[in-house]
Amino acid sequence: MRENLEKMYWAWETNVTEKLEDLCYNWKYNFTENFVKDEEGDTNMVSMIVLIVIVIAVATVFRRELEKVVEAAFSKLTTFVNTTK
Repeated sequence: MRENLEKMYWAWETNVTEKLEDLCYNWKYNFTENFVKDEEGDTNMVSMIVLIVIVIAVATVFRRELEKVVEAAFSKLTTFVNTTK
């Protein structure tokens, strides 16, 4: 009787182990395949990177003009704050 129970247990354990291995393999395979082939969010990321590069390029080209604008804005803000005291 004990031998039969041990055989049944080993058969069950082997079956469960094989199913878990198959499940893990299938999940890994499907995940990697879908991750490589899925391009749903890629265009948004690329467009964000392009926009950041454009902003940085514009900022470097117009650096002096932007500094003057920021300094003028802060001087006007400082003058306004000092006159309202």
